[in-house]
Amino acid sequence: MNMGNVTHENQEITRRFESCLIERASLKFLSVSVFMGDFMPILFILTLIAQIFCAVHVVRTGREKYWIGLIIMVPGIGCLVYFLTQILPELGQSRTATKALDGAVKILDPNREFREAKNELEKVESVQNRIRLIDAAMALENFDVAEHQLSIAMQGYYEHDPHMLMRLAEIKLKQNEPSYTIGLLDRLQKHNKDFHSQAGHLLYATAHEKAGNIDTALDAYESLTAYATGEEARIRYGLLLQHTGHINEAKTVFLETLRRIKHGNKFYRKSEREWGNIARDQLNKTTS
Repeated sequence: MNMGNVTHENQEITRRFESCLIERASLKFLSVSVFMGDFMPILFILTLIAQIFCAVHVVRTGREKYWIGLIIMVPGIGCLVYFLTQILPELGQSRTATKALDGAVKILDPNREFREAKNELEKVESVQNRIRLIDAAMALENFDVAEHQLSIAMQGYYEHDPHMLMRLAEIKLKQNEPSYTIGLLDRLQKHNKDFHSQAGHLLYATAHEKAGNIDTALDAYESLTAYATGEEARIRYGLLLQHTGHINEAKTVFLETLRRIKHGNKFYRKSEREWGNIARDQLNKTTS
């Protein structure tokens, strides 16, 4: 098949369809004008735009041409049916749409994942299902449930599992038990010498800060900023420097955060916006 001919045919179909819509719009405009004077209904304009959009989508995606007939003959319903059956499923497969849908579900039904995870664990008591329930409980800040499930999971083979210990350390830090957190992280390192984690390093630094071990926390934050992919560690380091009277050093850290965000890609600028705002606020305070 000659692809050039196919493309030309598609372009010709689109051109004829648009001409048909324009002619149809003119007739409808005249009929509307008889009853409504010079007022053009907004609904009519939106319908026309929807028809053009759907028809062009039909041609460009190579769908069956009967869709064009449905879109022309039954404008509102035809466009709606086409959107629901042809366009919406495509959107559902995209990463952005999936994230948006997941976000909407969490807002409308925040306990859904917890319920589903609990049901799955009741059906099959596997480690994976228990971890899913632990994570769902932690997301809801239901730390008592999460800790209880961890105590069951961390037996035998998983007694010193680094990922289990990381979850428990995070829970203890959230429960304002920094010394307990430090002990768990030390235990993690003792039994998993080759395990490295940026999140674990950040937990370690934060726990020492909350426990009042300022020098250890500063050292941990400083070493973390050398390889951390986000800006949280750098901001926490800057805030602690500022709190301990190292104003100029803190200012340098905040300026570096803003520089990194400015030169980052679109995703990085969006994901680190919160930390950038903190850096900017702290710089404004020091200059005011």
